[in-house]
Amino acid sequence: YHGYAQSDVYKIDPRYGTNEDYLRLSTEMKKKDMKLVMDYVTNHWGDQHWMYKDLPTYDWVHQFPGYSQSNYRMTTQFDPNASKIDAINCMDGWFVRSMPDLNQSNPLVLKYLTQNAIWWIEYADLDGFRVDTYSYNDKEGIAKWTKAITDEYPKFNIVGEVWMHDQAQMAYWQKDSKIAAIQSYNSYLPSVMDFTLHDAFGAVFNEDKDSWDKGMIKFYENFTNDFLYPDINNLLIFAENHDTGRFNEIFKNDFKKYRMGMALLATVRGIPQIYYGSEIGMAGEKGKGDADIRQDFPGGWPGDAKNAFTKAGRTTEQQQFFDVTAKLFNWRKGKDVIHTGKTMHYIPENNVYVYFRYNEKESVMVVINNAPENRTVKTTRFGESLKGRKGGKEVLTGKQVDVSNEIMMEAKSVMIIELN
Repeated sequence: YHGYAQSDVYKIDPRYGTNEDYLRLSTEMKKKDMKLVMDYVTNHWGDQHWMYKDLPTYDWVHQFPGYSQSNYRMTTQFDPNASKIDAINCMDGWFVRSMPDLNQSNPLVLKYLTQNAIWWIEYADLDGFRVDTYSYNDKEGIAKWTKAITDEYPKFNIVGEVWMHDQAQMAYWQKDSKIAAIQSYNSYLPSVMDFTLHDAFGAVFNEDKDSWDKGMIKFYENFTNDFLYPDINNLLIFAENHDTGRFNEIFKNDFKKYRMGMALLATVRGIPQIYYGSEIGMAGEKGKGDADIRQDFPGGWPGDAKNAFTKAGRTTEQQQFFDVTAKLFNWRKGKDVIHTGKTMHYIPENNVYVYFRYNEKESVMVVINNAPENRTVKTTRFGESLKGRKGGKEVLTGKQVDVSNEIMMEAKSVMIIELN
């Protein structure tokens, strides 16, 4: 059983409920001023799909004939030196044997996928799509699909899973990319996922000793390539997700490392995604399989022994994780300077990274000490950003901080200072 092996794209998986249940979810979320984003798949269906069992046309799915495995080399989508056979095997090969690869270059398939997407938007009053395996699709076909959706709903956001490890390659897939324009291509995709930032999240906080390419410099170097993206504020940023190692497993539930990680996630450009359970310290080992990183959240169902949805149901440690997460992201909600402000950052020294988020109205200073020792950070270097400001309020503690000369940073700590 593969969760992405859909057998009927007009029905909710009955393991989770009915279409009516999903509609009720949407309605209740709207009452709480929340948005509903559907995880949508255009690249493949499952081999139990009723239409696959009786194909409308032979070329509804890619056939070689029958099954052929994708090589997963998404760079062949734009590599000018790629062989045709490699590009075909990436784009047309099946993701896994149980999921036939849809042929988006077939106009009938493309129309079916477009109509289905619009139907779900209308039926469930959706606010966005997260499109699985976006960059495995026929790139011309998926661009037409994306443009059709966003032409119909200009404010509808779509984020594509473009799991690559090079910013230029990821930026290629965002709408109006100047990199893609070199090949006269436009995906029309509003948002992509910042997987290179995720890569840094998975290592940095265990790198106590900084070097040319170790420690906080990894975050700095990631943001130096922001110029590649046409819409940097519409990147999806994350420390982990349902396919990766869990943050609290990698860092052994070290609360100080979690606080640093979430503080950075809450203050840099882009739209943060929080993976469920991390806010109470949930872990899980990727090496044991997907089930371990997708464990049930404690509570929510009648008869559950523990209910971490309530304060009374959380342990002291869980509450500690919960409180700092709630503090950070509730603060972020009302901060235009974080949502759309500019960034100025400074090359990390002694594993301390300092950056500013600013606009015409306010400025926020972020200081992250990733070293295992206390650090004294001289502030004269940051005059270009401080602009004569002498202090401000630290978000997590509520205390006033003097930034006129130096800042004392504890080991493995962070300060977010709203400058006066």
